[in-house]
Amino acid sequence: MKTVMLWAVCAAVVFVTALPVSAQSAKPVVLKGEIPFAFVSGSQTLPAGEYTIEMGSNGIHFLDAKKHPVQAIFANPAEQSYGDEQPRLVFRRYGDQYFLGQIWTRDGYVDFPQSRTEHHLQVSLRAEENTLTIAMR
Repeated sequence: MKTVMLWAVCAAVVFVTALPVSAQSAKPVVLKGEIPFAFVSGSQTLPAGEYTIEMGSNGIHFLDAKKHPVQAIFANPAEQSYGDEQPRLVFRRYGDQYFLGQIWTRDGYVDFPQSRTEHHLQVSLRAEENTLTIAMR
């Protein structure tokens, strides 16, 4: 029994030790595009403008047109998609407010669940969710 436990502990140590090395070696995915309206991402409202989005092992980073960081999001890993997807952002719209819903890359997407603020806005406006997609490059 002690031998089985020792092997399990050794396997766990090897797995945890190797994980950061493989994550660091992955190149970040970079998307660029113009977002023509202010939008909410996480708990922050970002203004309309040109954005670069870098997605890597250390999260998702939004950079403005001058390459200044404006927000970092630590999100769940991207879901795999099947096929060569068009990079895009999907927003949920309620009235004149937009909330980031998904970021799509050529390999997959990251889904952002509805926040409490977004839910309360939807309920108070008695609005159905409308989506808007912005193509990225």
